[in-house]
Amino acid sequence: MSATLLTDPTVAFIEREVAIDLASASADHHPSSCRGFACRASPDRQRLTLFVRREEARQLLQDVLAQDVIAVVFCLPETEAALQIKGRQIALSAASADDMLDIQRYRDAFIDGIVALGYPRPFAEAYMAVDVGQMVAISFQPEAVFEQTPGPRAGQPVGQEAA
Repeated sequence: MSATLLTDPTVAFIEREVAIDLASASADHHPSSCRGFACRASPDRQRLTLFVRREEARQLLQDVLAQDVIAVVFCLPETEAALQIKGRQIALSAASADDMLDIQRYRDAFIDGIVALGYPRPFAEAYMAVDVGQMVAISFQPEAVFEQTPGPRAGQPVGQEAA
């Protein structure tokens, strides 16, 4: 992985109150996806860890372990600015007590962000409900970062100019 793949601006963006969607596929190319709750880059920026609810992520968890491939889209609801990160070398674990603190901070910031856009707080709280015993950490090594904000650069690797 390039030392500059996860730059300061990229990490700042993916660790904020963005909507997080994870995706993978089975061996026969059937897609699986689920919502994520918080993202954390390792101090050396060689791995990302995201959190999902086990029950709604069941198929995705099977697929990422079997295929060792994941794609994650991070989108800021207020602007639709978005990045996609693809990776491999996936590992799963139960979310720890420290992880739950990160998840709660993310959850609170995301709820405040979508309430500011006009969504009712009860809806936002239900949408972002978490159960300590159901949270799974998915860790992986990023291999590529793509611009996903709608516009002429969408789909371009970050750091390259649009064609």
